[in-house]
Amino acid sequence: MKDAIPYLVLLVLSSCSNKENFKVADEACLNKKETAKAQKDSIVFVNDCNSDSFVSILEENNKLKDDAFVLTIKSKDGLIKKVDTLDVRPSMSHIDYCTEDYVAVGFACGGPCYSQVFVFTKEERPNEQFSYSQRVYSHPNIIAHIENEEFENLIIHNLDNGKDLRVFIKDSYLLNYGRMDTLFMKKNKIVIEYTSVHNKSKRKIVDLESILN
Repeated sequence: MKDAIPYLVLLVLSSCSNKENFKVADEACLNKKETAKAQKDSIVFVNDCNSDSFVSILEENNKLKDDAFVLTIKSKDGLIKKVDTLDVRPSMSHIDYCTEDYVAVGFACGGPCYSQVFVFTKEERPNEQFSYSQRVYSHPNIIAHIENEEFENLIIHNLDNGKDLRVFIKDSYLLNYGRMDTLFMKKNKIVIEYTSVHNKSKRKIVDLESILN
């Protein structure tokens, strides 16, 4: 019986140690679950966009100030999935529109400033960002934008090849901040309609042959 006493003591100590270990493990597990739940609760759906082949979803982690947005692009056939973290303005960013080639995420950047980040769907190419950007209807890969707040120079940009063409619009109404009334393609030409400083509607037709090829 005396020989059994040390064994019983060890058994009791071991049992207590195991209980303590289980308690620590349970607390660690609980902390992980609480952290995961907090992270999940902080991620909110912003908006989504559908093109013919892709579904794009923008979410925001409202507890982060930097890199708070996550854009997920999935092909409808399940073959492509792209997840991109975006450092855009918290609480003020959303998907403006999407095409087969890219998703445009827009946000206000102070005062009249407005910017868009273009995230490409099929290519492993870096994102591109433009200020005061505007889409050109009937040709989704041609956009217009302003650089360095030089509102008298409208830049026509080809997203396919990176080529630019500057169009001088000095007589446009300054408080439009480079925003054109209408932009659309007609064959190889772009039709630009805008309001002048004299509050008159103006139209320019510009050949884009130099940036199309």
